[in-house]
Amino acid sequence: MVLLLCIFFAFSYFDSKYLLVATDAEYAKNTGRQLLELFLVVSIAAAIFLSLLIYSVLSTQNAARRMAYAISKDMSFSKEQFRRFYELSPVPYLLISPKGAITRPNKASLRFFGRTEENLIEKNFFSFLSLPEHSEKIMRYKDSAERRIPVVQKEVQVLLDSKELRWALLSIEDITTPGSYEHNCLVTLVDIHEQKELERIKTEFLSLASHQLRSPLANLKWYIDFLLNRRRDQMSEEVQGYLHKMYRRNSDMIELVNTLLNLSRIEMGRVKVEKESADMEALTKSVIEELEPTAQEKKISMETTFVGDLLLDTDIRLVRIILQNLLSNSLRYTKENGKVSIRLSGSTSQIRFEVEDTGVGIPPNEQGSIFSKLYRATNAKEIEANGNGIGLYMCKELVAGLGGTITFVSKLGEGTTFTFELPR
Repeated sequence: MVLLLCIFFAFSYFDSKYLLVATDAEYAKNTGRQLLELFLVVSIAAAIFLSLLIYSVLSTQNAARRMAYAISKDMSFSKEQFRRFYELSPVPYLLISPKGAITRPNKASLRFFGRTEENLIEKNFFSFLSLPEHSEKIMRYKDSAERRIPVVQKEVQVLLDSKELRWALLSIEDITTPGSYEHNCLVTLVDIHEQKELERIKTEFLSLASHQLRSPLANLKWYIDFLLNRRRDQMSEEVQGYLHKMYRRNSDMIELVNTLLNLSRIEMGRVKVEKESADMEALTKSVIEELEPTAQEKKISMETTFVGDLLLDTDIRLVRIILQNLLSNSLRYTKENGKVSIRLSGSTSQIRFEVEDTGVGIPPNEQGSIFSKLYRATNAKEIEANGNGIGLYMCKELVAGLGGTITFVSKLGEGTTFTFELPR
């Protein structure tokens, strides 16, 4: 722009000089001088322009260098901060290759394993993991890491240098830089050993206490039953009424103790699946027969539908517990004159059980917690204050132990349908 302005003024100057000397006879003599003046003006303008251009380029280059230096300094600082965080973090971190080879353990992981860095580098991380009776899960975690699929907070046991097994929460996240050929995974281990030990002690205590309670309760039930059936004529109606109440409360206590025993076995991994061929239709009918008095008392109709081949190789005892819990819940939370439907359908691959009721339903905001241990919906607490919140949790664990799945759909005030499927 400066150069153009200079040329414009130069030409204006040249034109004015031309007009002044146009009538002069000495025009030809002055032409050379005028051209020389024009050349000088243009040269000066060009020099000014080039100076400005060079100054601008140098200024931009210096600014770019300063900016690059500042960015580089910030990146170096961030990298150093991250390195220090990684190395000094109290949480055990390890970098592993796609195949599981440990490439960079931090100090907390060395303390956790009780090993030196030399004893961990290049060792396969997954060789240190252990899961009793679930070794296929370890292979699944390894496969996920190789395929860059995150593994999030899975309970595993880690073999330490002292040969001790220690519980930890395992997470694996792919941190490969986009466009990089180097594949790295970040392993995080959260020590939960003390927590698991406390749970084990609590479960063992629960199991022991339940066993000790079971015998006296059974004996008490026998004595009450003897008095009601063999000495009825020797007691007044008032005494018989008290005995009937004692009998019912004693039966409730026995049921609670049996539930606690089953729960402790589940949590200690002592539920053994003993499969045998069984007719699921006959099993379901026997459970319905047990609960028929409760249904008649509340005038609840129980409808059954059986379709297909219902013979299944499974653990009858565990399936009975699942059905008892689901049906007793349906009867408990269905109002008088309601309906409970039980449907069984057999296919070539599985048997499907459905228990549908016209009960109070489950609040939508609480449905995600319904299978949690000791959890009860707010409307269930209002109807039945004495529930323990163990039944559905136990159903979920037992169905999983049998290799099946359990789901439900529910509408508040309209009812709930629980469905569980067991593979053949």
